[in-house]
Amino acid sequence: MDKPPNKDNWHTYTHKRQYLLHNGWWIHYHEDCWFESSLDKPYTKDGQIVGFRPESEGLTLEEAYKKATTK
Repeated sequence: MDKPPNKDNWHTYTHKRQYLLHNGWWIHYHEDCWFESSLDKPYTKDGQIVGFRPESEGLTLEEAYKKATTK
């Protein structure tokens, strides 16, 4: 993560995480890998989901929060 939560930044971390979860973002792979739901196109084969977007397409918590709040 950009800044792991500690006693000094826990409120900020929690606020950003909850904001993203409530505004169409999801987390996958690890705590600092965020995806915007509206951009999702499931990887399917014969109608079955076979995978998720690659980790390399994920954004950090800070990047995702900045993108979500500047729309």
